[in-house]
Amino acid sequence: MKEPRVKRTRADLLRELQEQITLLIHACQSYDKGLEPIGKHIALSLRVLLHHHQNSQALLQQLDLRSKRFMDTAGELNPRNLLTDCPLCLMKIGGQNAYLPLCAQGGGPLGERWIPFEDWWNNRVVKDNQQRYFNRRELILNVADTDGGAHVDPALDAAYADLSRNNSLAWVIREGDVQRPFPPPTMACIRQIAHEVLETLKVKAKTEVSVAYAV
Repeated sequence: MKEPRVKRTRADLLRELQEQITLLIHACQSYDKGLEPIGKHIALSLRVLLHHHQNSQALLQQLDLRSKRFMDTAGELNPRNLLTDCPLCLMKIGGQNAYLPLCAQGGGPLGERWIPFEDWWNNRVVKDNQQRYFNRRELILNVADTDGGAHVDPALDAAYADLSRNNSLAWVIREGDVQRPFPPPTMACIRQIAHEVLETLKVKAKTEVSVAYAV
C-alpha cells in the first residue's frame, strides 16, 4: 500500500523555484563560457519550469506564473521569406563558426515584445529547408526528453535529428575549395529561450523570488 502524498505549500514551491532559477542561471553562465553541451541541462530546467501535460506539472503552472506574458525576442516568422529561418539566434562567421543566442550580442534586430504564454510556447521559431517548423515547446522537449537532457532515446524525431545533426537550415561556409556545413543551432536556441524565461521572471515574479541574472 502506497503512503499518502503530501501537498506542497506555496512557500515550499517558491523555494523550489528559487533553486531552479539558481541552477538555470549557473547553467547559462557555463554555456556562455563555452560549455555548449550544458544546453541539455538548460533544456531540462526549462522543462521543469514550463511543461504542463497530464502527469507532468509545470512548476510555473503550480505557482500560477505561466499565465503571465512572456518576453519574446524572436518575433513572427516572415511568411514571404523563402530561406530557412531561426530568429532566436545569429550566425557568427569567422574563426569558430557558430550560432549564437541573441543575448550574446545584446539582443536582436527586432527587440522584444511581451505575449501570452500559450503564444510564446507554441509560436513557430525555426523553419528548416523542408518547410518543417519548431516552436519553443518542441525544441525544449526534444532535447530534454530524447537527446540527453533527462533521457537518451535510441531514436530521434526525424525533423529534430536533421536540425541538430544534418544541417537542415542548409547554411554552409566555403573555406577555399572546401564547403563546410554550419554547426547546428539547437543549443543556441535553448540558451536564448532560457534568457527569455529568466528576463520574464525578473519582471513577473520579482515580488516572489530573486533572479540575479545578467548577460
